[in-house]
Amino acid sequence: MAKWTGKSKARKNNVLEFGKEMVRRSKSTCELCGESGRSLSVYEVGKTEEEADIERCIHLCNDCKNTIKKLNKASENDLRFLNHAIWSEVNTVKATAIHIISEIEEKNRYSWIDDLMDMVYMDNELEQICERMKH
Repeated sequence: MAKWTGKSKARKNNVLEFGKEMVRRSKSTCELCGESGRSLSVYEVGKTEEEADIERCIHLCNDCKNTIKKLNKASENDLRFLNHAIWSEVNTVKATAIHIISEIEEKNRYSWIDDLMDMVYMDNELEQICERMKH
């Protein structure tokens, strides 16, 4: 088992402290698939070099978290949560969906992905968040 260094342990604690705010924002539902009644956790997206920031965190269920971690093995049905996430009013959630879609598009796997992306409006703030997730 890996030990947390002082800096990374403090970072992990900061992310975990976002829990109450994430519950309020998500209304106790997974922000990617929209399901309620599931165990949820705070998941930080993008690079983690900066200080922990609630604007780079999403609240998600274990199913969505496992799908993200094993995206190469995800089936088409595993990815249907993107239809919900892409319409989120929370830019971090929408940017996460766009980031996942961009990784899937590289493999050119599912035709409905193009249709979904054609419907998305990208304002400057959303573009900036998406750009940060790439690096």
